[in-house]
Amino acid sequence: MVILFIGADNFWAEGVRHILEETYSESVKLVSIHNACDSVNHNALFYRRYDFVFIDMMSYVPALYGNLYNILKNAKEKIVFIQPSNSTGVNIHSTLVSKSITISRYMAIELLKVKLMSPCVCKENDLIPHNHYQSSFKRSKAIMNAFELEVIRSISAGASVKDVAIRMNKSDKTIYQLLSRIKMRMGIKSKHEFLYFLSSFGS
Repeated sequence: MVILFIGADNFWAEGVRHILEETYSESVKLVSIHNACDSVNHNALFYRRYDFVFIDMMSYVPALYGNLYNILKNAKEKIVFIQPSNSTGVNIHSTLVSKSITISRYMAIELLKVKLMSPCVCKENDLIPHNHYQSSFKRSKAIMNAFELEVIRSISAGASVKDVAIRMNKSDKTIYQLLSRIKMRMGIKSKHEFLYFLSSFGS
């Protein structure tokens, strides 16, 4: 089995590969595309046919979409959108709905296995907004760019704001403002919710 993971979160990429190997009892080859530069430098990746295509909507770069449609259309099994728990969904082409599912970062592993193995159910797919135009996926207000993702991963790994600021050549104030914007965008209202959010990146 060959899967494609689109996004910057290597932890999740390796995680879904391991889950699929365990679920299907076969070896799984993982191909990752982190950003638009990867897609240009490895153009041959877009001419392969993949069993599963995973799109991490927390770190997905919309500039990739122009090359993605044919890959998604030719996916053998499923297109899987990885969403934060409070996301409003994705906007996809109507021809892709029949094999698209969404999963949450907070979903239990056993439930995730069930969703990956079960056929795509039309009733569930009705919850995924779609249209007849080959437009980009809708960027929900929960999406983070690569810089924000790197800051969150560093903080969740135990780095202090001062350490992150020095490493990224930014001021402490800039990092604090960035964290505040992320919390507001994600609808996080308490320290407990923020720590729970960080835990999904720090495993």
